[in-house]
Amino acid sequence: MKKALPWAIGAALLTFIAWKLYSSHFDWHSFAQSWRTADWRLLLIAITVIYLQDVLRAVRWAIFLRPAFKQTQLKPTHWYSLVGSQFVGFTGLAIFGRIGELIRPLLVSRRTGLTFSSQIAVVAVERVFDLGAFALIFSLNLLFSPSLQSLPYHELFHKVGYAIAALTLFLVIFVASVRLAGSAVATLMGKFVGMASPKAGAAITDRILSFRDGLNVIDTPADFTAVTLLSLLTWGLIAVSYVVIMKSFPPPVHDLTISHILVLMGFSVVGSLVQFPGVGGGAQFASITALTLLFGIPKELAVSAGLMLWLIQNMSIIPAGLIFARIEGISLRQAAHTTETKESSTL
Repeated sequence: MKKALPWAIGAALLTFIAWKLYSSHFDWHSFAQSWRTADWRLLLIAITVIYLQDVLRAVRWAIFLRPAFKQTQLKPTHWYSLVGSQFVGFTGLAIFGRIGELIRPLLVSRRTGLTFSSQIAVVAVERVFDLGAFALIFSLNLLFSPSLQSLPYHELFHKVGYAIAALTLFLVIFVASVRLAGSAVATLMGKFVGMASPKAGAAITDRILSFRDGLNVIDTPADFTAVTLLSLLTWGLIAVSYVVIMKSFPPPVHDLTISHILVLMGFSVVGSLVQFPGVGGGAQFASITALTLLFGIPKELAVSAGLMLWLIQNMSIIPAGLIFARIEGISLRQAAHTTETKESSTL
């Protein structure tokens, strides 16, 4: 039941959406026409960009591994040997949902000889840099793009931009504080939260200390700078892929400005937090909602563009991932089962 529930929810969600489209007199001919008129050359470029940002993730992961190799005196692994792990890992995420997130650290630990737990720490730090890079790009767009003035709720977007910028600054200060004085920060936060709940305070202290240990994957200021730049470049490429995909469709989707598309990317990223195996999650639904309600795109064209975004951003990795899995002799199903077992044993 536990394994079948996400699939059942996803199937029910797709059925509900299909019924809503049918009951709202959805024009399937216009929907099909929008797919036929899409510029597939641009879509291929978008897929290439997605593959390239996964390569950058391998480069960034190799930097995270440098301190561990120094401590264990294992033979360092070059970044290009980690590319397959990235592609296979994201393929597992697309197919299996949340449990597939742990396939990448599992494969890297097997390839390098480092512990699985150490690679889980890498994932945690990776998410922090991804969040910071995305938040910086998204907030700057909301704050300084004049083309957003024509959108509904543009004043609200401006306030959201300030809020995200403030949260990003707080995240930077927090990470720097934990890296430099993790024990003091953990003790202070634990005491503060412990005034309301001693149990929660102890848990917060442990989490911060674990996060401090995870930050040890960044060895030098030069590595920190490199990881920061790679994170910004990675999310810059993701933004480029969004722009290219939208420009592949006919007007009015084609006429969306870069600033508009960055707002759309924000909706999609937030929606992706809801994930179901095989059918994706809230990303495509959030994108379609933004296209129709915020940008006034006809629903047939919005559905077509939203589904294309989901297919390229989330599912286009599968062919390359299956090829890498075949070359390296990796069973995705076995890897997913192993990560599920390891996760259960740590709970």
